[in-house]
Formats: sequence, C-alpha cells, structure tokens
Amino acid sequence: MGLMACSGGQGVQEASRQVGAPSPEAEALQSQVDQVREEFDLPGLVVALAEGEDPPIVAASGYADLDRRIPVDPNTPFFIGSISKNLFTTVALLLTEEGVLSLEDPLSDYLDWPRGEEIAVRMLLNHTTGIPDYFGSLGLPGGGEGVPEFFSRPRPPSEIFQMMPSREPAFDPGSDQAYSNTNGLLLGAVIESATGQPLGDVFQERIVTPLGMESTYLYDERTVDRPRARGYCGQPGWAQESGELGDCSFGDDALPNSADGSIVASAPDLLRYHRALRSGEILSDSSWAAMRRVQPGQVNGLNYLIMSGPLGESEGNAGRAIGHVSANVYYPERDLYVVMLLNRGDAALPMRRFMELRYLSLIH
Repeated sequence: MGLMACSGGQGVQEASRQVGAPSPEAEALQSQVDQVREEFDLPGLVVALAEGEDPPIVAASGYADLDRRIPVDPNTPFFIGSISKNLFTTVALLLTEEGVLSLEDPLSDYLDWPRGEEIAVRMLLNHTTGIPDYFGSLGLPGGGEGVPEFFSRPRPPSEIFQMMPSREPAFDPGSDQAYSNTNGLLLGAVIESATGQPLGDVFQERIVTPLGMESTYLYDERTVDRPRARGYCGQPGWAQESGELGDCSFGDDALPNSADGSIVASAPDLLRYHRALRSGEILSDSSWAAMRRVQPGQVNGLNYLIMSGPLGESEGNAGRAIGHVSANVYYPERDLYVVMLLNRGDAALPMRRFMELRYLSLIH
C-alpha cells in the first residue's frame, strides 16, 4: 500500500512556505490538532476548517504509518467510512437529474431482492427499507477471532448479501426508519445497474473530476496502490500486543468497490465537496432540498444529518471504517466547515474536544 512521504506535523508550515511564514491562525490550529491527537492517543489526525468565504486551513499531526514512521500530511487520504453514503447519494441525485434513474424506482428494477418491488430507491437513501444491517447480522462489530478472518480477503457486495442470515425487511418498507449499512451496498448495485458502468468510474466522472478532488478515489482493485493512511485498531482479536495498537489495514480489501464505505479522501477534498454541495455547485436546488429534507417521524434526510450539539445546529456526516474515523460537518450559526480524519478505528470522534480547544467560550 502506497503512502505519502511527507512532513506530517510540519504540514501547515510546508503548505505555507510559498506565501511566507504560517499565520497565527494556522499555528494555533496546528497546536490544537497536536493536543487532540496526544490526548486521544491517535496514530494520525488531520483537521481542515474554513469560515465563511475564507480559504481553508489544514493541520496534520502524527503518522500515516507507525512502523515506517511516515507522517501524515494535510493531503493524506483516509478511508471515510459512511460519509461515502452521502457522496453516493449525491451521485444518485445527479443520475435522477439526468433521467438515468428515479428515486421512486423499485429496487426490483435493478436486482432481485425480497420484497424488492415494495422498496423504492429513495428508501435506500433515508434508511426506511427495513433491510437488516449486514454488519450487525454477521456479528462483525467489536473484536473476536472471526472479525479479522472476515476482513482477510475481498468480499464483493453480492457475497455479503448471500451471507446475511435474512434479507427480509424487519418492518414493512417505508413504515419506519432504521440505519442499515446494507442500504449502502444496495445503492452501489443500483448505480452500476442503472449506468452500466463500474461504480468507481461513475464516482470519478460525477464527483471527483468536476470538483478537482485529486486525493479522493473509490477503493477497488484498480486503486489498491494509491496513497492512503494505514488503519489501526485497539480491540482484542486484531493481533496486537496487549496495550498496543494493531495494524488493521489488511481489512482495506474486505469490502472494495462499495458505496457503503469504500471511499478514500483527504480533508481538503471533503471540505471542497461540502462547500460545493451547499453552494449549489453540484446539485440542483430541488435535489439539495430533497437531501436535507427530514420527513416527519424520521431523524435524517437522504444520507445527510441535521443535528444539535455544543455549538448549536450542525449538518453533515460522520463515518467509521476498519481503522479510520471521520467527520464532515458544517455549523450554520458560525458559517464554519470542519473536516476531521483519523486512523484509529476504535477511537471516539474527538470533535467536541477540538471545539472546546478552539471555541472554548462557546461550549456550555
């Protein structure tokens, strides 16, 4: 697996050399990111933020590869986990604008699935299908000897579907809402069926190339050698010594080519994407409104969350993959974008702690 040979904790300074010494703002961000990484015992951490129309600032701390002591860089890509679902929801909405598919199409138009004629594509995006979460039904969360074995080789979505104890909806489609990673896998299958193209090609053409996201890609057999941070885990069963982190990057290959969580991206790229999404640069007004709309009795729109927290309302997504944790969030009251990427999969997301350090007077 390739990794960026770059200057880690010096990343902000390196990025600033072309325009002079780092600003006090960049130095402050670097100090805060260093502190959060040390407090949470993280191998590596990258934070990108932007207020209003200001250019983004990025700080990187720690390592992309602990064994080889390769530092993270502001542009180091990480697996972004379930944030992938949001990007592929954007792809699906673009395809509806092009007339390639409709969110009201039944799943049965694209693949054979129990009660597929009752499950609309839209339900995959707002998690109202009732389809069980493969991650839970296969007993994959946490440690245990079977977890590393499962992630030891590539498993295409079709194999995951066949491994599930039941594919029948747990409730009538559309009658309730329950988050399920299986919906993400199915969305990828729908996109491939509707376009007749590999999922990575559709993602590249609709999102990556138009936005110039040079450090972002869908992980599959064609991108296996592209740069990314190695992932680490502290759970039992991952072959690490007691009290030490285990390198769990062997799990990268387990679920390639998946709309569920296989995107690899850098913090600046994700910030660029979120700004473009909110500004109308990607989607039509109606598609953007549909993504944000939360129906009565539900808690999220189309793979887009509107939340309340220490700084008031926030919007966006968080993700977790084997060895990685991520967040891509916007705070409307401050017109503030924050992206956080780290490579320890069992760590708590330290967003609140970062906000405390940076905006202490606003935390109650």
